[in-house]
Amino acid sequence: MKTVQGLVSIVIPVFNAVPYLEECLASAAGQTYQPLEIIVINDGSTDSSEELINKFASSDKRFKTFNQKNQGLGYTRNRGISLSAGQYIFFLDADDVLPENSIALLAATIRKNNADYSVGKVLRFNENRMYVPIRHLEFDLYRKPGLTTLLNSPELLQDSIACNKLWRTDFLKGNSLCFKEGKYYEDLALTMKAAVLAEKIAVIDEVVYHWRVRDAEDKPSITQQQMKLENTLHRLEALAENRQWLVNRHIDKRIIEEHDLKSLLDVMRLHAVKFALIDPAEKEEWKQQTSSFLRAIPTETALKLPDKERAMYGLLLEGNTEDLFLFSQMLMDTEEQPIVTQEQDRFVLKGFRQDIEVTPFLKPEMIVEHIEKMEAKWRLEGKLRIPKASYPVNGTFYLIDRKSGQEKILTPLQLTQAETSSCYPFEEQVFTAVIDSKQFEKEHQEAAYDFYYKLGAFPKSPPARVRALPKAFKTAEAFKKGNYTLSLYRTNYGNLSMQIHKKRVKDYVKKALAPLWKK
Repeated sequence: MKTVQGLVSIVIPVFNAVPYLEECLASAAGQTYQPLEIIVINDGSTDSSEELINKFASSDKRFKTFNQKNQGLGYTRNRGISLSAGQYIFFLDADDVLPENSIALLAATIRKNNADYSVGKVLRFNENRMYVPIRHLEFDLYRKPGLTTLLNSPELLQDSIACNKLWRTDFLKGNSLCFKEGKYYEDLALTMKAAVLAEKIAVIDEVVYHWRVRDAEDKPSITQQQMKLENTLHRLEALAENRQWLVNRHIDKRIIEEHDLKSLLDVMRLHAVKFALIDPAEKEEWKQQTSSFLRAIPTETALKLPDKERAMYGLLLEGNTEDLFLFSQMLMDTEEQPIVTQEQDRFVLKGFRQDIEVTPFLKPEMIVEHIEKMEAKWRLEGKLRIPKASYPVNGTFYLIDRKSGQEKILTPLQLTQAETSSCYPFEEQVFTAVIDSKQFEKEHQEAAYDFYYKLGAFPKSPPARVRALPKAFKTAEAFKKGNYTLSLYRTNYGNLSMQIHKKRVKDYVKKALAPLWKK
C-alpha cells in the first residue's frame, strides 16, 4: 500500500468493548492533528461493538472499518499495520482514551527530530481518579523532553506498552517488527526490540495516553486471568526470548541488566503477588517454571528490587511457597482470618517458617466523600482504611505547602468503626474531620496545599495523599477573607488540595465585564 506523507494511522482493535468504545472512538475522531485515518478492526465481537463502529464510520470518512473472526490482539494489530497508509502508526486500545492533542504533540516531535518513534506520558484512570503508573514514577520516565537512545536511557525498557508511542511505519516494517500472535503480552518483543534498534527516540513530557483501569466487570477479572498458568508462562517465555535476543546480538551489558530488572519487577508485581489466586492444581508447575526463570537472571539484579518485591523474590527462590501464599493473601486482601499481627510500632506477617515485618507495605487510604461548609469551618466526612489494623490506631491529618514543603497539622480525625467483612476489626473506619479557616488568617500570600494522612504510631508505614470523590464538592463552598479566597478543590489526579488565592484588579474587571461578553 502506498504511504501517504504526514498521514497518521490510528489502529484500534475492538473485542466486546461497548461500555468504553464510544469514548475511545470519539477521542480518536477529536484529535487536533490532521490528516488522520482511523482503522477500526472488529475482532469477532459478540456485543454491539460493530453497530457502534458503523455509527462513527457513517459520519466520518476518516474511519476505515474491518470485521474478522476472533484472532486476538497481536494478529489484529499486525493486520492494522498492513492495512495502514500512514507515514506514522499509533495503536489505541478500545477501552482507552486519547487527550485531544496527543497525536499533534507526538507527530510534531517525531517530524522535527526525524526520530524512529516518539513517546510521552501515560496516566492510568478509573471513575474516581487518575495516577501515573508506578513504574514510570520509579524510573522517572518522560520527565524531560529531548532526543535519546536506549544506550543513553536504558530505563526506557521499563515501559513496554505500545500505545503511548507514535511509530514511523517504515521503521516498523523495515525491521520486521510485529506483535506476537496467539500469546498474551504480545507487545513485549516489539517494544523492546524497537527501543534497541531505534537510532533516535523522541521524548515529550506531555500526557499522550489515558490507560483505563477496569475495576468492575461481570466477566472474570483481569487479575484472575493473569493467574492462569498459561498466562504466567506466556510472560516468562516472552521475557526469556527477549533476553536471549539481547545476548545473541551482544547488546550492551547495561541494557541487558535493565531488562533483567524489568523482568524481575514484571514477575513479582504481576504474578508472584497474586500467588494466592493460583489454581491449586497448577501451583507446583507455576513454582518450578517461575523459579527456573528467576535463577537464569544474575542474583545481583535482585538487590535493586524494592523491599516488597525483594521479599517475594527471596521466598520464591527459597521454595517457601507457604509464606509466599500468606504474603500474597495479605497484599490481595483475600485472607479469611488474621495473618498480620499489630505490635506496638509495626505490623508483622506471621508466616509458617518466618515472621516478616510488613509495615512499609501497608499504606493507609483516606477518601473524602462529603464536604460541608459551616460558618468558618469545613466539615469533611469519608472513609479511612488502615490495612490489617486489629486495634485503634492514631494518625495525623495534615497539609503540606506545595512550595515550601512545610507541614501544617490539622484537627485530629473523629473515627467510628465501619461495618465490614474484614477479619481486622479496625481496618475500615468512618471519619469526620474539621478544617478551621481561622488557621489560615495570618496567611498573606497565595499558597497551595496538599492533604496527607500518616500513621503516627507506625513510622515505617508510608504517608498517603488524601483522595476526594467528585460528589464531595457539591457543597464545598469557598471562604472569603478580605482580598483572599480559601477554597478546597480536587486535583486532576483525584486528590484533595486547598488554595489561598488573592483577588487582583484584573479579576474584578473580568467579573464586571462578564455580563457584557454574554451579550
